[in-house]
Amino acid sequence: MSHKVLLCSTLALALVVPAAAHAYSSDPQVVFPQGSAQPLAALQDIDVIEHLGDRVPAGLRFQDQTGAHVSLDDLLHHGRPVVVTLGYHRCPMLCGLVLDGLAKATRAAGLKLGKDFSAVDVSIDPGEDMKLLRQAQHRVVELAGNGTTTADWPFWVSGEDAGAAARRLADAVGFRYKYDPKSKLFAHDAVAFVLTPDGTIARYLYGVNYPERDFRMALVEASGGRIGTTIDKVIMSCYQYDPTTRRYGPYLFGFMRIGAGLVFLALVGLLTVLWRKEIAMRKRSAA
Repeated sequence: MSHKVLLCSTLALALVVPAAAHAYSSDPQVVFPQGSAQPLAALQDIDVIEHLGDRVPAGLRFQDQTGAHVSLDDLLHHGRPVVVTLGYHRCPMLCGLVLDGLAKATRAAGLKLGKDFSAVDVSIDPGEDMKLLRQAQHRVVELAGNGTTTADWPFWVSGEDAGAAARRLADAVGFRYKYDPKSKLFAHDAVAFVLTPDGTIARYLYGVNYPERDFRMALVEASGGRIGTTIDKVIMSCYQYDPTTRRYGPYLFGFMRIGAGLVFLALVGLLTVLWRKEIAMRKRSAA
């Protein structure tokens, strides 16, 4: 299912069956507002415009759950790629599915948050419900496993600036979202963003299910080979990101290079054996 279809299906569910949103939350007091019977206005404006190779702005400041000011810059320049999600926690389905998918991919890939890569969730909702945010964070951290803590995967809000920092970050990565006053929900795509250690946009991860290979390779690629194993680096030379399928696929020339290298090593080995045999025969003849 494409992320566009998933977006429309999720919005339809939120508008037509608001009770499903209530069931999604573990808080029985949370009831999502009834939306209009019509599709969200200006749904055609919701999109992701890829800005690969661009850097996110410096100085983007948010607030953590205690109200303390934090900066995206603090997560950068540590030699680790950073996975960024933009969403909100009144979202009846999509945002939770994106985060859960990333947590499962983290567990499957065997990479450790805080050591191999960093992650942060930034709320696009100026009126974010902090109780829902904390519930989502604890669920995601527990799902990620491997000793992941809330400090490893911070969840931030935009605070007093009414979402300006989140909007600037969204504009920088090409994440077009829109608030619908009738449903009181945000319309947006299902996507996560992978930044290099210096804040350059390296890869977009679409949908809510992230294959282990694609997730791992995106992080190894964004790190410039600084994380992952030797096998990961060999695999990276044989697989290349396909922007059409948005997946990593076999790279013919990469396999050819490895094949040529193996043939060369085999030839060197054969010549070495023959050379040693010839030397041994000459020594016997001389004796």
